[in-house]
Amino acid sequence: MNPILIRTMTEADIDAVARLCGDLDYPTTPEQLASRYATARDAVDNEIWVAEREGEVVGWIHGHGGHLLQADSYVEIVGIVVDPGCRGLGIGRLLLEACERWAHERGYPRIRLRSGIHRTWAHAFYHRIGYQQKSTGITFALDLPRRD
Repeated sequence: MNPILIRTMTEADIDAVARLCGDLDYPTTPEQLASRYATARDAVDNEIWVAEREGEVVGWIHGHGGHLLQADSYVEIVGIVVDPGCRGLGIGRLLLEACERWAHERGYPRIRLRSGIHRTWAHAFYHRIGYQQKSTGITFALDLPRRD
């Protein structure tokens, strides 16, 4: 098996990460991702890692701190994807471990993530590595008018 390097994302990874966003069903251009990356990179309690195999970025994970009034703080994994051709190689687990270490170092007691109901293969993976389903909530959103 080829070694997998997990490292913090840099601007040089934007094209590869944008391509992988499509595998997560969020088609994204490198230009869109560059703007989002700059904002995420500068936010407090926010980190993004990539998985590199043979010099190519084949996965990424993004975690950030969540702070609520009604519950203890937590880290939320707001995105994780592994190139479909590289699934089953342990890359997802390595990405999760990087985020778990980061959360633990910062004193967070829990990690959360959301996964679309249609991603049954992902649900099986999360269960297999010890994540427990906590709810079956429905996510609502409201697109606000642009400010420009």
